Amino acid sequence: MRKILAIYLTLFLSFEIFAQTVTINGSSEEYANQTISVYQYSDYFTKNEELIGSFTTDALGRFSYTFDCKTTREIYMYLGIYKAFLFVSPEKEYEIAMPPYEEKTLAQELNPYYEPTDISLGVINSDPNDINILLLSFNSLYETFLSDNFQEIYITRDKAKVEKFQEYVDSTFTGCNDEFFNVYKNYRMYALRYMAYQRDKMGVTRKHFLNNAFYYYNPAYMNLFKMMWKDYIINNHTHDMGKNLKIDIIYGKSPTMFKKTLEKNIAFRNDTLKELLLLQCLDDCLKDPDVFPPAPVYQTLDSLIIMSKVAEHKNIAENIKKKYTQLEFHDNAPYFELYNQDSVLYTLDKFKGKYVYLNFCRSENYACIKDYKVLRKMNEKTKKDLNIVTLSYEKTFEDFRSFKKANPQYNWTFLYAGDNPEIGRQYKLRGMPTYMLLDKNGKIEMISAPTPADDFQETFAKMVIRQKKEAAAQKKSKSRARTW
Repeated sequence: MRKILAIYLTLFLSFEIFAQTVTINGSSEEYANQTISVYQYSDYFTKNEELIGSFTTDALGRFSYTFDCKTTREIYMYLGIYKAFLFVSPEKEYEIAMPPYEEKTLAQELNPYYEPTDISLGVINSDPNDINILLLSFNSLYETFLSDNFQEIYITRDKAKVEKFQEYVDSTFTGCNDEFFNVYKNYRMYALRYMAYQRDKMGVTRKHFLNNAFYYYNPAYMNLFKMMWKDYIINNHTHDMGKNLKIDIIYGKSPTMFKKTLEKNIAFRNDTLKELLLLQCLDDCLKDPDVFPPAPVYQTLDSLIIMSKVAEHKNIAENIKKKYTQLEFHDNAPYFELYNQDSVLYTLDKFKGKYVYLNFCRSENYACIKDYKVLRKMNEKTKKDLNIVTLSYEKTFEDFRSFKKANPQYNWTFLYAGDNPEIGRQYKLRGMPTYMLLDKNGKIEMISAPTPADDFQETFAKMVIRQKKEAAAQKKSKSRARTW
């Protein structure tokens, strides 16, 4: 009985430890009836966008959204022209002040290179020890000091001025026990010293990284490491340690050889730290394919993914691959979960078994509307073998729903993607309309498929006929083999 009770107690405690959540809520009539997605960076190396989830505001713009959160993290939302950031900690509730809603212009919407304006969200129910207040206060002091003392820091390397500022920062935030904030503050101050006078990357690495904990989700910690080691292999691949590291990656294709080379340096006598530098070097190598052939770099990345015992390193390595890998023939199409006009959830897997003519469009684009008219006729002839799926980028879900209601003649599958910008990035979207063809297993058959007006139907028909003939020939060949 005691053993059973102990097991239940262990399970209960495990649930309590891991089932930690955060709640964000707010109210603004300007955001009434909008679906808003919440994101985080998967890592601070690649800043790969990771969807946490979505919520819909009511008719008065009110919302309350709860999601899992095991550690203090930075989250963000796309709100009109803004990319709005907030730091959240487990088991806390944040009443956020929404910024005045300013809609993106049509030119901004259609520009694949448009970048929203970064802002920090205000917290209405915050206290002086709230992580957002602490970070805002510190960053204000820090940025003002940098701005006012640029020449002394970068040119004359005024150590005394930096140390005096350090004393002021310490006195301002004395008694603060928030670990995330203290790590952030300390590593930004280490970065300031590095910029000013401690320009020995090996020395700073040994002092502040070698025997310290790893803070993968703290931007100040990761930014200092990247500041010191970014482009190291690019700038040093012909001499000294950089030359040997290039040999380990390009010719050895070996994380083990890379680590063995680093063992000669006291600053990197830590296996986890060696892998962190390897990730930085691999990321940099892929920026310069003329000097660092991509194939062995990817092989080294794959080896690291298999060998590493650090989950964060596996994640970063996977994201580096995604960052540089273009979609190619027979790649798996990036997965999505999107709603149609009736709020029915569709996943990419739902369309397996038929070819998928995937297109990215919006009703304000003249070329899209022109193509819709062709797609309507084409759908009647091809629906036996082909699913037409339109990922729609209307301004809001309500606009999307209204467009579909007003145009029942467009009777193929429409899904709303306007609140999921990461999908466009995953599919390398550069403009609208864009068309792709997926095979029956969800793999990419054509990366740049012809448009409906560009004889796609004829191209598709020829492809299906050819594949049916090939399948019949294979079947006949196997039948003959069995006969013999």
